[in-house]
Amino acid sequence: MSISVTNSLSLRIYYGQYSALVKGSTRKDASAGTLSFADASALRNAVRRLQDYKFEDGTAAEIQEKLKAFSDAVNNTLDSGTNYAGNSSSVKNAVSKIKNLNTEYASDLKKIGITVGKDGSLSVYETASKLYKKEKFSKFFDKDSKYLNDLYSAAQRITRRVDVRI
Repeated sequence: MSISVTNSLSLRIYYGQYSALVKGSTRKDASAGTLSFADASALRNAVRRLQDYKFEDGTAAEIQEKLKAFSDAVNNTLDSGTNYAGNSSSVKNAVSKIKNLNTEYASDLKKIGITVGKDGSLSVYETASKLYKKEKFSKFFDKDSKYLNDLYSAAQRITRRVDVRI
């Protein structure tokens, strides 16, 4: 799995105070713990913000950017969590949970233009926001979504168990 380097506004917002870690050059210099904490925090923020987002009001470009930022947050969390997992069985289990969730919900994700790789990583169709109706995104990113709530819980476990000094 490779880390996606992007200049997405949504992704920078998801990272909040760790927004510098969105860029590949800064990521290389960060500790495994800091990266894992920042990525899992960004994933938690992505889930909550997407559950609150009004897809019906967004343009195709905005929706596409949000889908890409979401998949980047998931993939970054998987990558940094895997690198940190040797330091914590809780983090290792949370990373495994995220991969399993992605695999379990692969058919649902595909219905909104997101595919799941063999390693559990996500990729977004280049034209997903144009191919699918906005209502599909609203329904998928609903506050009651078991997938998103479980994803949030797994990311939360990572942020609680990571030592940023490592």
